[in-house]
Amino acid sequence: MKNFLLIISVFAATVACNRKSQLVYLNDVTNETLGAVKAPVYLIKPGDVLSIQIYTQDPNISRLFNIANTQTTTSVYNSEISTYITGFSVSDSGEVNLPVIGKVKIAELSVRNAQEAIQQAADRYLKDALVVVKLLSFRVTVLGEVKRPGTYINYKDNLNIFEAIGLAGDLSDFGKRTNVLVLRNTPQGLKTFRMDLQDKNIVSSDGFFLQPNDTLIVEPRSGKVMALNTPNIQLLLSTLTTLLLFLNYLKR
Repeated sequence: MKNFLLIISVFAATVACNRKSQLVYLNDVTNETLGAVKAPVYLIKPGDVLSIQIYTQDPNISRLFNIANTQTTTSVYNSEISTYITGFSVSDSGEVNLPVIGKVKIAELSVRNAQEAIQQAADRYLKDALVVVKLLSFRVTVLGEVKRPGTYINYKDNLNIFEAIGLAGDLSDFGKRTNVLVLRNTPQGLKTFRMDLQDKNIVSSDGFFLQPNDTLIVEPRSGKVMALNTPNIQLLLSTLTTLLLFLNYLKR
């Protein structure tokens, strides 16, 4: 009887610990300096949406060049839909069509080089123009075992996989940290990356820094069903243990 009770106790403890295992990131990192990690330069593609602002010392002239933005109300500007109302879409031919300036080809350029190309075009009309270009359509989708799955907009120049998971509220207790999938559309087709969030070498992977329209999928750990039923199992084992102790007492 005592051996049987011991087995039940060990099993219950194992079930409880299994739910809390594998909840760390980069667990093989010690006090060390990893190699330099540099985000890849993203090249603008047809369909991207950009914020393009042209400033001058004369506010009236600035409004003339930024007419698309001045037509948007403050309430709409603060909403997600304003990305497509105030932004400039890159056409299939790789161009943006700007007020007064006209078409400027910027596809396959970095955001910085696109800003320089538009600056050169603006300089033909203005002597004191200042061009500011930002990528608005940097969206990533995070699905699976995260606390807030969904599509998120990144307002920085780059985004790594940990930052994307942070936007989604971190992984759930059942997320499989050793095999996260990243999907990326490329001109050659759909490219996939399998990422181990516990491995420090993840920072050198091509999938560590996400690109616009990437999808990140977190798969569930094996044993999720058992983990979800842990409270019921523990209650059952506790009841069974109590019953066995009671029966053992009656036999004395």
